[in-house]
Amino acid sequence: MIFATRQLREKCQEMRTHLYTNFLDLTKAFDMVNRDGLWKVMQKFGRLERFTHTTRQPHDGMTARVTNAGAVSEAFTVTHGVKPGCVLAPTLFSLMFSAMLMDAYRDEQPEIHLAYRTDGHLLNSRCMQVPMRVSTTTVHDLLFVDDCSLNTVGEEDMQRIMDLFAAGCADFGLTISAAKMVVMHQPPPSAEYNTPRINVNGAHFKNWETFAYLGSTLSRNTRIDDEVAQRISKASQAFGRLQASVWNRHGIHLNTKLKLY
Repeated sequence: MIFATRQLREKCQEMRTHLYTNFLDLTKAFDMVNRDGLWKVMQKFGRLERFTHTTRQPHDGMTARVTNAGAVSEAFTVTHGVKPGCVLAPTLFSLMFSAMLMDAYRDEQPEIHLAYRTDGHLLNSRCMQVPMRVSTTTVHDLLFVDDCSLNTVGEEDMQRIMDLFAAGCADFGLTISAAKMVVMHQPPPSAEYNTPRINVNGAHFKNWETFAYLGSTLSRNTRIDDEVAQRISKASQAFGRLQASVWNRHGIHLNTKLKLY
């Protein structure tokens, strides 16, 4: 997803197009999945009845207990959410999330139309007149498990799709984390920057010039200076943590230290 996000930002700069990106996170997303709805979604996406039945088995009849200061509660039934720790949990949630997006944007879905070349050359206005070398694609939402980024070329479009997204989440029992809502506006080169004002249910998105997302630092100007500085800082911290356990220990051979370095 990070690669796709960076490619999208670079292409919008190349095509001199405004880019508005909302970064969203859901509160306790895996615990809020409606199981009856999940089984219906699996059937809608063409999953075999036998596979759906096999997936349901570890979820049906699930119970849990709460431990607090040594005291254990009575067992209670868990009727929502995917099984914690299950390797299928991210995939099952992705199916539900995709169904929610399809339902939310069934009537309209503003998209970013991108033109690209596969011969290693950059685009320019003349290249757009050469269909043999130019391909097009559309981009709207980028998903990674319960993390989502929505992309449009206009502020009004972004507000409209956020209203639809919020309504879709409400219909599917999902909650948007207001504390983690971030919007970034990337204007074309030499264009004026306007601070976007996007809100959901009265909560306003934070406007950041740089944003650490999924371990990568994204910048409004698409440069990687902040990302490189962040990686150098993390490498320095990791190097320092090994000072006592590796670098200063005389019992570890020099070749071993060099390999770790």
